[in-house]
Amino acid sequence: MKKHSAPFFIVADESYEHFEKNSVVKSFGKFLWGALRSPITFMQATLKGYFPLTLSIAKLSIIPVDILIDVDGKVVKAHYCKDTADHLSIDELIAFSKGQ
Repeated sequence: MKKHSAPFFIVADESYEHFEKNSVVKSFGKFLWGALRSPITFMQATLKGYFPLTLSIAKLSIIPVDILIDVDGKVVKAHYCKDTADHLSIDELIAFSKGQ
């Protein structure tokens, strides 16, 4: 994630171990719906490299989960996204990063 210069840590579950333990939804239909619902956002994310390096239906079908973890390692919020275009708002992420 260094190439994205995010002002916070972004953690990926590359082995999908935690996705499976926490019932993360897999749905290629929801992936497509997110891409169709927000094509500009999808294209911008793809151009910035937020796309699997190896393409497979299994990887494309995983619907994201946004998880906020405090400095003590406690999960403060878990947002199970409805599709690939549904995420916590940037305002909420900024407020959380400032301790609000």
